[in-house]
Amino acid sequence: MTSTWAGTPSIKGSSDAVRMALLTISLSGVQLVWGIEMAYCAPYLLSLGLTKSLMSLVWNVGPISGMICQPIVGVVADRSTSRFGRRRPVIMLGSIAVAMALFVLGWTKEIVGLFFEESDFAKRVTIVLAVLAIYLVDFAINAVQACCRALIVDTLPQSQQQHGSAWASRMIAVGNIAGYFAGMVDLVGIFGKTFGDTQFKQLMVVSAVLLMICVGITCFSVTERVLISRKAEGNQGILAIFKTIWSTLFNLPSNIRAICIILFWAWIGWFPFQVYSTTFVGEVLKRYDTGMRSQLSSTEDQVGAITRVGSMALVLFSCMSLAASVTLPWIIVAPESDELHKPGNAKGIFQKCLDALEPFKPDLTTTWIYGHLSFGVLMLLTLFASTVSFATILVTLSGVAWALMTWAPFSLVGEMIIRLNGNDTRPRNRRSSNAPYRGSYTPVSTSDDHHHQQQEMVEMQVSRTSLSSSVPPFSVSDLEAARRLRASPSGEGGRNGGEEEESANELSGIYLGILNIFACLPQMVGSFISFIIFSLLEPGKSPEFSGDEDVEAPTTGVNAIAVCLGIGGLCTLVAAHYTARFRAIYV
Repeated sequence: MTSTWAGTPSIKGSSDAVRMALLTISLSGVQLVWGIEMAYCAPYLLSLGLTKSLMSLVWNVGPISGMICQPIVGVVADRSTSRFGRRRPVIMLGSIAVAMALFVLGWTKEIVGLFFEESDFAKRVTIVLAVLAIYLVDFAINAVQACCRALIVDTLPQSQQQHGSAWASRMIAVGNIAGYFAGMVDLVGIFGKTFGDTQFKQLMVVSAVLLMICVGITCFSVTERVLISRKAEGNQGILAIFKTIWSTLFNLPSNIRAICIILFWAWIGWFPFQVYSTTFVGEVLKRYDTGMRSQLSSTEDQVGAITRVGSMALVLFSCMSLAASVTLPWIIVAPESDELHKPGNAKGIFQKCLDALEPFKPDLTTTWIYGHLSFGVLMLLTLFASTVSFATILVTLSGVAWALMTWAPFSLVGEMIIRLNGNDTRPRNRRSSNAPYRGSYTPVSTSDDHHHQQQEMVEMQVSRTSLSSSVPPFSVSDLEAARRLRASPSGEGGRNGGEEEESANELSGIYLGILNIFACLPQMVGSFISFIIFSLLEPGKSPEFSGDEDVEAPTTGVNAIAVCLGIGGLCTLVAAHYTARFRAIYV
């Protein structure tokens, strides 16, 4: 029995650019929420009186929700027969849940105050409510994120999947920078107290409203085809997906296993940076930088003023990452099959410079090693940060390493999958790569080799690892995207036959799911490392944020967050070691 569908997918808009923008703008709203949550919720929880050690455990919700929620939502949405389509109902319902949770998060004190008088018990209830609101935000935004990306896969034909991925990357970058910029601006000074009397409350309102606007535009502009009846397949359930991933996990090819090991150590290093960078810059301000600290004395909203300083560092980090993403592919050599980063033709003196650099261009793996090393050194230097300017520079420069982190692993896995499938008959030599990463798009013609199309499916995931999202999503839609490759014109009559192509393409989706696991588990490890460090060095409340006048903020000694960042830096150096081993063996 085959699936029965009604209607055809379509997108409103008079031009290709408008249609792509309408299809992917929902990801800007999703990324804005991710950015605000990751950057500003840590200071907010500390301001409620939560200790750093307990706060570190709260952030386990990110990787847990990513591993559990997205595959389940993918299965449920894939089987939906709603007349509105498979993805849009989940997107809208999930966005409403996110908006409600954001309002609860911003007004936890007021909500608890309706039921309890001010007391220690009421403060504990406030903390619990705030943590539950964060959990709801994480689970709901993961559902929205998974379906927004699946909507791209469902709506666009195979020939335009790469194009949609490029637009998704742009929208993610826009949402990321917009979220950090909103945190940097004095919203209370601009809007007064209409939307709340603190910076954090207004951030919650801004993020909720913009999320609903962005997903509303996408849902209004896109028409899905409707599933009438689903074909009877017994191997597409969520348990089957997890079972397949689990069995494949212990039988990984050695080259893909090597990349997973690299990701494991690298993500232990990146986790504390993602969660605590704003708090770190704020604590440097309050503890050590006496010159800037004097500027806060007249500010009522101390937490808002501190987080605005941290937001400036993250805005610069995002701009640095975006700039590196655009420029790096012009000066390094990407894998042979990395068609997503194929350049347009440079002209004039710029092309002459590129030609002169050609013999000296490092390959992507070598550059990734340097990225690990640079990030490790920058994180170790946080132990010596005593001014906001120096802390901001350390955070900003990390953007280059992050650009490589969001590119290299997926490109390399795509190359390894192609080699495993036996479709890559070319030698492992280097080629020129002048493509602006995440910038321009050069479509791959349908007459290209089939291994290019496999690479496209894998590279679609590049845009799925955003600057703040803690988990690159994976769902049944990944397998659906893989199966679409078999229906493309150049996929017909492949070299290995239909059954082998089907197996290879679906394994591509499984391998991406395993990469997801190796992005989630180390974040949980990093969370427990932070718990131990905070329990030993700063077991009590954070005086910088909690407003506890009985406890004075330390002005000397080691910063516990800097210790967590430094340990993360050491783990990234381990990742550099394994990346060097990978290069020596497989590149």
